[in-house]
Amino acid sequence: MLAHARALLAWAPLPGGVIALVGPTGVLHQGAFGSADLERGLPMTTDHVFQIGSISKVFTALTITELASRGLLSLDEPITDLLPWLTLGPDAARPTVRELLSHMGGLVMGADFPPDDLAQAWRLRDAVVAPHPTRFHYSNVGFMLLGLGASARARRPWPELVREVLLEPLGMTRSVASVTEADRAALAVGYAPAREDRPWAPGDALAPAAWPETRSADGNVAAPARDLAQLARLLLGDGPVSGPVSGSVDGRRVVAPEVLEQVTTPTAVGGEPTPSYGPLPLPTESTYGLGINVERVDGHALLTHGGGMVGFSTFLLVDRTAGFGVVVMTNANGDNLHAQLLARAAHADLVARLDGRSEVDLPETDPRVRVGDLSAEALAALGAPAAPAGDVVHVGLGGQTGVLCRMLTGRYVTDHPALRTFHLDPLPDGSGWTHGAVTLRPGGAELGGRPDGRSVDLDPSWAPLVGHYRSYSPWFPHLRVLARDGRLLLVAPGGVEAPSEEEDLVEVGRGPLGSGELRVGADPWLPSRLVVGPVVDGHAVSVELDGCLYSRTFTP
Repeated sequence: MLAHARALLAWAPLPGGVIALVGPTGVLHQGAFGSADLERGLPMTTDHVFQIGSISKVFTALTITELASRGLLSLDEPITDLLPWLTLGPDAARPTVRELLSHMGGLVMGADFPPDDLAQAWRLRDAVVAPHPTRFHYSNVGFMLLGLGASARARRPWPELVREVLLEPLGMTRSVASVTEADRAALAVGYAPAREDRPWAPGDALAPAAWPETRSADGNVAAPARDLAQLARLLLGDGPVSGPVSGSVDGRRVVAPEVLEQVTTPTAVGGEPTPSYGPLPLPTESTYGLGINVERVDGHALLTHGGGMVGFSTFLLVDRTAGFGVVVMTNANGDNLHAQLLARAAHADLVARLDGRSEVDLPETDPRVRVGDLSAEALAALGAPAAPAGDVVHVGLGGQTGVLCRMLTGRYVTDHPALRTFHLDPLPDGSGWTHGAVTLRPGGAELGGRPDGRSVDLDPSWAPLVGHYRSYSPWFPHLRVLARDGRLLLVAPGGVEAPSEEEDLVEVGRGPLGSGELRVGADPWLPSRLVVGPVVDGHAVSVELDGCLYSRTFTP
């Protein structure tokens, strides 16, 4: 698997990482690949520490549920009982601790702006809260509330609770539950695309990522692979299991057995999305327990969770049927999916070996699209010259050329100079592509879906909103609002908390200052809102996305 990881380095925004295979008694094998510091030429080692991002939610769920077993709090009490100062809007129900742990509280995801968890929680007073319990809706800020609530009830800082309940009993001696500037030297250098304003394409440069400090319960842990393997051991128990595990590691009690049963019992329908990885098997069942995905893949019961931070992407996979786990930690930006790819590939490969089968076919590391992968119409829309099947597709529009690549998200990018601002997305009928407001068909480009290039059929009151906006939040730095085929769309080139696909913007009313307010997403249930700021000379000066302020930038 390390050879496969090294092959990815040439094609992915992936500097390096560590892969560890874990059994009930400890790490079975681990290896490092790539670079821990590109500027200084330092290789990655298995001793490097990584921010694990949302895998911290597993720690949060176990800590909260263990505290509930000790009588400090109840999973079924409203979060407002733990935080009496918290209000969630006049029409909002009061989500319980259990609902927040299962992302069923109806809260926005959050954009980590401002950076402090208490300030983000306070800003929820002005946020939309969807009715609940209805649907799974991933919420970082919901987990922030859980950490704040437990801390308030225990009268102790959240990092102390995590360290006492889990890190120390698990023997995670090199891990921290509060990531500060003082910890930076111990970690591999995190990286992000050097150009944040456009989709990354193979060959684009990487740059050291920003360093946000954090102690909030949605992503507060940093650890080396060997330490995170201890969490996998806790979830595994003493070997292949079909029921609850003991809650102990090396004979030491960590949490009550019923705590593990509660956390790993499916609660919500849905969970983190799993991209298609070529020949690798996909989950046939995907649900969410308390802070962890509960899946079934090829008849195996899996527990998984990914972690995305600014500059770091990680993945934890525990196969309770076969009795082993996989830990993958990388210093790629948190919207990078290769940690999950490597974890699922390692899992499929080891299961095949344990079953006495030949090695599984691994996904192709080279993302370049080949002639034969696309319809003739799709190729013609890109101006691709005739070529034998199997040749790399070259985009050939406007006298310039570029290579077409399919990324792990299923979207396409190209290094064609005129098509760098947006992803390329195929039309549903395969007859062409969209690139921002432009539709590419074999007959030529259409602006906004109109062959004559005139404005789309859109409410003119929203015209001032169209444009490019920027925030200094490293989690979601750029967004664009565009109009196409009568639809108003929010798109992002990348970012840890940015949507991975285009999102519809739907008018829902007027904001508290009389400004326009739009729902992000076509589903009427969704809570995320974009509020339009003041309009000057026919252009919106700024927008707020779930409380995060973005100002219009002068670049297209």
